This record gives sequence, C-alpha cells and structure tokens, in this order.
Amino acid sequence: MEELDNKIYTLLLQNPNGVDNDVLSEGLRDCTQEEIVNGVNRLLQANLLELMQVGNKIMYRGVSTNELERMAGLTSDEKLVYKHIENSRNEGIWVRTLKQKTNLLQSVINRCLKGLEQKALIKSVKSVKHPTRKLYMLIDVTPSSDITGGPWYTDQEMDTDFIDQLANQCYQFIYMHSFPRHNQQSVYSAHHTGYPTSSQIKRYIVDNRITSVDLSTEHIEELLTMLVYDGKIEKVAPAFNVAIGAGASRQKPDWMYRALRLTAKDSAFTDIPCGRCPVFDRCGDTGPVTPAKCEYFQKWLTY
Repeated sequence: MEELDNKIYTLLLQNPNGVDNDVLSEGLRDCTQEEIVNGVNRLLQANLLELMQVGNKIMYRGVSTNELERMAGLTSDEKLVYKHIENSRNEGIWVRTLKQKTNLLQSVINRCLKGLEQKALIKSVKSVKHPTRKLYMLIDVTPSSDITGGPWYTDQEMDTDFIDQLANQCYQFIYMHSFPRHNQQSVYSAHHTGYPTSSQIKRYIVDNRITSVDLSTEHIEELLTMLVYDGKIEKVAPAFNVAIGAGASRQKPDWMYRALRLTAKDSAFTDIPCGRCPVFDRCGDTGPVTPAKCEYFQKWLTY
C-alpha cells in the first residue's frame, strides 16, 4: 500500500461512520485533489473502501481487515444481504424489509440467509413486540432492549414473578422511609424531603444484591409507576422543584416516592354496595332482601 493510500485508509478507520470529501480534503491538506481521487480508487479496487450515500452526500468508509476476512468467499448477493443486516445494528432487520431494500427474490434471500448463518456471520432473534417476526443481525451484536424486552422478559416471556418480587422490595423500602420510626401511625410534615428517589431505590437494590440483573434508573421508575397505578405509593415533588416563574429550575425534577396506607375503607370490597349495605346481615338467597332484588345494586350498575 502506497503512503498516500495508507493515510487515507487510516483516516477512514478512525471514522467508522464514514467521511465526506470535505473531511477527506481537510485531513490530507498536503495532497492535491487528483492524488486523493487516485488513492480512493486504489482502495476501492482493493476492497478496503466502500462508498455510501447519506442524503445528498457521498461518504467513504474504510473496510477493516477483520471485515475483509468475514466477507471473503461470499457471493455478491450474500454481500448485499450482509451489508443491510450490518446496517441494522442492534435493531435487526426483518426478511420482508430485506426484500424491499435488496430487490432480490425471496428464494435468493432465503439462500443467502442460510449461507450466512452456516458461516456464523449472522443470527436470528425474536422480538417481544413482534413475536411472529424473525429478525436478523450480526452474530456478535447484542439485541436492543426493544427486541428482548429488557430485564422484564426471559426467553421472550414476561417474568411476572421477578417483576412482582422486585416491585415489592421497592415498596418495602419506600414504606420504611414514609413514616416516622418512633410512631408509625403519624405522618411527616408537608415539607418533608426525606422520601426516597428512584436513584436511591436503585442504590438500595444494588447495595443489598437483591438481584443480579443490571437495572437502570429508568427500569426502577417503571416499577414505581406500576406501584403508583396500583395505589400503593404516590409521587412527591421536592420543595425546590415546586417553584414557578422566571427563576424556576428547568431541570427535570427528582421525584420522591411516599407509601400510602391501605385502610379498611380502601378495600376493594367497599367499591360494591355489599361493603356498605345497611341490611347486609339480613341479605340471603331467599327472603325480602336478596341480591336479585337489591335496589342498591341496580343504582350501582346503572351509575
């Protein structure tokens, strides 16, 4: 490889997403445009460079020696399919999308996919969003959480036991910090700022090794949102984030979470007339008071 070709190749490898003519000229100021064009053509002939079109721009991308070894022995159709699979990165690509992008016959695509899988260059994965679709990506790429479902899924199945256990641990930690320790029946003042945040709850889970699964703060917030909807906790904004006006902070508020006490009146049984019926003790299958004749039920059902 000539010295100029080596300079161009090194510059391209330093920019894996590709460079355009302006970046190439800027990085090779001591070379004329004609010399650069000749060097690019030599690299193209050696398969060490490939052209890409991004919008209205032509981009140059260097092909590493490892990539060359992987591509060796592939047919032109297999190379085309491989490139589109590579470009899909960790999102994967569907067979129908491959057909639209390559304009190849379905039988040709199937043959290419089978050959690439046999050469251990690609793999197929299933998506939790589209269970019937088979997505293809490079063999060494880790699927995105949108495909695997993140920590809440195991083998494309939602792990409800894991979710419930972890949500319960979050709730127990919040409950411990929601009421004064010296008197669990009392409550903190409205200005109390000692309720736990999502980042503190995450630290509690990590420090106590409650799970070996790597969880982000966003994952913890998903559990907390579930607990909010279940009526077990509520979100509390810190006092310094309640301010309004020109001097108010535009930073995302670090919400705190406070446990709610479930009392007898919060029972689901009180949602139906039976829970508060004044003649509940006289109600039965027969007699003057029965569920079939209940006027409270009729009002409740038509509400």
